[in-house]
Amino acid sequence: MSLWLDELAVRVGAGERPALARALSLAERDSAAAAGLLARLADKLGRAHVIGITGPPGAGKSTLAGVMLRHFLQLGRRVAVLAVDPSSPVSGGALLGDRFRIGEAAADARCFIRSTASRGSLGGLTGASRQMVALMDAAGFDLVLVETVGTGQAEIDVAALADSTLVVFPPGLGDELQAIKAGILELADLLVVTKSDTAAAMQACQALHAVAPLWRNAPPVHAVSALTGEGIAALVEAVLARAEGSPQARRRGGRFAPAAPCSLAEGFEELQRKLERRLPAALWAGVSLQPENANRDAGSAGFQLRLGVPPGGDSFQLGAVAGALMILAADMDLSCSVGDPDPARGSVHVLLEHLK
Repeated sequence: MSLWLDELAVRVGAGERPALARALSLAERDSAAAAGLLARLADKLGRAHVIGITGPPGAGKSTLAGVMLRHFLQLGRRVAVLAVDPSSPVSGGALLGDRFRIGEAAADARCFIRSTASRGSLGGLTGASRQMVALMDAAGFDLVLVETVGTGQAEIDVAALADSTLVVFPPGLGDELQAIKAGILELADLLVVTKSDTAAAMQACQALHAVAPLWRNAPPVHAVSALTGEGIAALVEAVLARAEGSPQARRRGGRFAPAAPCSLAEGFEELQRKLERRLPAALWAGVSLQPENANRDAGSAGFQLRLGVPPGGDSFQLGAVAGALMILAADMDLSCSVGDPDPARGSVHVLLEHLK
């Protein structure tokens, strides 16, 4: 085994595609052997810029990855793609849908595309993803694109793996509140609104522009269309600018510094003050944030609030303020859960708790 790993390491380090394919298969079935292989490749690691592409199912992640891939190749970059597909309910393997949507730029010798099955992983990635990305790095690729299976609020593994995290935000989801609630947005380096050639994309951009400044490092919003090519070149340029920056600038460690502990009542008052200071006046105008259990011991049940907009306020205003509330609460080490909206009353229930 040792001699075989020695030979495979030499071939992977030389950029041989069949050797890389074999190494990736090894990572999927035997993580211990893959760890030994990576130990032999230690001097070739840390050169690639890892780009995570995540977002809800149907957002256009695979199509975006394919369009970006072609642009990177046109610029002379060597690019590897790890596409995490849903597992087949029959074989347990990858369904390969992402591979088809990304396209067959794989014919280019500077490109390598690998699909892998999620195998039930809840984090949007497979358990072997980190080793597979490291092997692609060791094989000499400049950029490694990692496209997740499709994320939800808690599925943020890709943000820990990638140097640049692109969160794909599709227009026309119906309720902007549900989109803004997605916890993955807090870890985005770049926000991408797809299908910019549609009318709904403008509202999606408006929603993101309203809440993005609430982040300490407000991520820029890019509207793109894979159909017309609009915005793709600018997005690629922004990613390459990050790739060419210093390693310190690429890491997100410390973005969310923990705040000093506070009681829930104090946290509620501080949240109100922050909302008033940091929200655009047009969004905050007429908004009410009222405690519903102010006279109760909220130690176990949390601090229950009702967030309401004035008559004439719309779902966008409600969603934008709710999203801002969640972001600011997380910055204060508080958990903020937003319930389903009540359109008739123009309000939502909010539960404020200490993070466990």
